[in-house]
Amino acid sequence: MDTNWLTDFLVLSKTGSFSQAAEERYITQSAFSRRIKALENWLGADLIDRSSYPVSLTPEGVAFKDTAQSVLQELQLNRVEFQRRNTSRLPDLRLASATTLALSFVPEWLEQIQSACGNFSVSMDTYDFYQMVEMLSDRKIDLVLLYYHPQVPAFLEQHEFESLKLGTDVMHLCTAMDEKGRPAYDVNRPPHSGLPYVGYGQTGYFSKVEDLIFSQMTAQDPKFVCSSQSGTCEFMKKLALMERTMLWLPTCSAHDSLQAGEITLAGDGRFDTELEIRVYKSRNNSSPLVSTIWSHLQKDPCAGHLKRYRLDGDVTS
Repeated sequence: MDTNWLTDFLVLSKTGSFSQAAEERYITQSAFSRRIKALENWLGADLIDRSSYPVSLTPEGVAFKDTAQSVLQELQLNRVEFQRRNTSRLPDLRLASATTLALSFVPEWLEQIQSACGNFSVSMDTYDFYQMVEMLSDRKIDLVLLYYHPQVPAFLEQHEFESLKLGTDVMHLCTAMDEKGRPAYDVNRPPHSGLPYVGYGQTGYFSKVEDLIFSQMTAQDPKFVCSSQSGTCEFMKKLALMERTMLWLPTCSAHDSLQAGEITLAGDGRFDTELEIRVYKSRNNSSPLVSTIWSHLQKDPCAGHLKRYRLDGDVTS
């Protein structure tokens, strides 16, 4: 739970207007509404009665108002001291990314950015997709690196964020090998019960990409049956190997397992989809370092470009 949500809630309870409250909080109305909804989802209760104007608090909202005020007052008592202790330890650049990119792309990309823009300290974290959107909006992180597909909503409004394309990757349908070292499944000869696969949990962006892939299938395509779910590619690979099932993986995650003969490509590419790799920042970010990095990337958007993994074993830039 983000404490900014508490302040948002208290301002809204005072103004009775989403637009006025968003203005007081210096964020867009869409971002403000999203944060209020996130607070309600976290609590598991509707706090705002939106059926009238001005909006009012529900009974749950009235009860929660005292709690929100108490929590913020307690935090405020200690805030100055904690800021004093930690100011000297704040990193110059705060990064977040999808876990797959953090493992395969970010280290080399960051090294090239530092080479071009000078040395700087950096923190690097991975979060749930929706957490990263909120943290970027709240300027708790400076840059976010994510996968993107034009047909899959990213919840990053253009008026609030800007982005640059850094490269591309491909989501491949793969299958684990059986005990004899052969592909466990052939999409051209699926079992009557359907092709089992390990799917992505619903909190990640890849789950939406997976939904897109399924939406583009026809009645003539084989049936896929989800046997397990996970939010990260690396754990999904372990599940697929253990259960000898299928799964979709981005090239950078699939490459090493393909070369090791643990999995192989399936479907002759007809169930694959190309993804962009993008870096995002808030339009309100005033950091000089972020501006320098962004200017550099605008001049050379493929700086730190993801290595092109040719799945015959070679790696090219």
